[in-house]
Amino acid sequence: MNLQSIEGGDGVPVEPDWRSIYDDELDIAEASEQWGVVTREMKDAGTLTVANGHAIRRLVEFRVQYERAARHVAEKGAVLKGKRAKVGQWNPFWSVMAQAQDKITALEKALGISPDARGKAGKVQRAKKVSRASDSYLGSTGGR
Repeated sequence: MNLQSIEGGDGVPVEPDWRSIYDDELDIAEASEQWGVVTREMKDAGTLTVANGHAIRRLVEFRVQYERAARHVAEKGAVLKGKRAKVGQWNPFWSVMAQAQDKITALEKALGISPDARGKAGKVQRAKKVSRASDSYLGSTGGR
């Protein structure tokens, strides 16, 4: 039998080819940077597995969308001047930012990346049992 190693076999999911997904160099660089940040964080926490690859990819894609929308909002503002009416309108990219943030938050929690989820996703170290006088009493009566 001839065994061959496969990528991702060491517990690290294979980084997607961002160039096949994005055309913009800023988006490609952002995706690669975010992939590295997330996988290093999860590896350090001991929660990185190949099975998390798809969720990590979605997280990275939402982070890229957020950054893209944030650049647009930074350039044009949260409120745009109406073409016909003199009343301003919300920049649609503001809504994209808000929706991406919701998805990012949910995925970070599911992957154990957010601060409130880190303790739940990590390995718990049990404290040493401290013996008390009552333990010997209860032990001799069988705990009754």
